[in-house]
Amino acid sequence: MGPEKCPFCGQEIDTEATKCFFCGAELDEASIERRLEQLLIEDNKKPTLKVKCPLALQVIVIIILICIALFSSTSKRKPISTDARFSQESTVRLNTKVTFTGSKFIISNNDPFDWTNVEFKITSEAFESNFSHKVQKIPAGETYSVRAAEFAMKDGTSFNPYKMKPKRFRIWCDTPTRENGSYFAGWK
Repeated sequence: MGPEKCPFCGQEIDTEATKCFFCGAELDEASIERRLEQLLIEDNKKPTLKVKCPLALQVIVIIILICIALFSSTSKRKPISTDARFSQESTVRLNTKVTFTGSKFIISNNDPFDWTNVEFKITSEAFESNFSHKVQKIPAGETYSVRAAEFAMKDGTSFNPYKMKPKRFRIWCDTPTRENGSYFAGWK
C-alpha cells in the first residue's frame, strides 16, 4: 500500500503506521478521536484579540460621529428666508394658473399644499423694473385675486394697468418640505 497523510500534521506516512513519525500522534481510531476533541477544546480556549483603546480616543471618535450626524441632517435643509429664494437653484415648480384680466391678476394654487410667505413679481413692458406684492399664505386648492395696482416697486411706484402691460410674472413661496417654490410665465 502507498503512503497517506497524517490527519494531525499533514505529512506523508505509511498506511500501516500506528504512530506518526513526524508529530508523534497515535493513529488508531480512539486516539484520533481524542486528539480531535483536544484540538476543538484548544480552539475554543484561544484568547480573542481585544484592542484596548484609550478613553480619550473613544471620546474623540464619538464626538466626530455626532458632528457627522448633525452636519448631514442640517445640510439637507433649505433656507426659507426671502433673500435666499432669488439665488436658490433647487426649487419646487408650483402648479398654478395665472390670468390677467386687464385690471387684476387671478392666481390659482393647484398644489396639494399651502404656499406661505408668497411673493409675486411682475415686469412691465415699459419698465424693466419689478413690481411686487406679498401675501402671507395661499391655501391649497384656492384662488387668490389681486388688483394690478397693488403691485409696487421699491420706490413706491404702483403698477398702472391702464398705462402698462405685464411682460413677465413670477411667484416665489415657501413649501411644507422647506424647499422654495417658484413659477414663471410671460405674455406677448
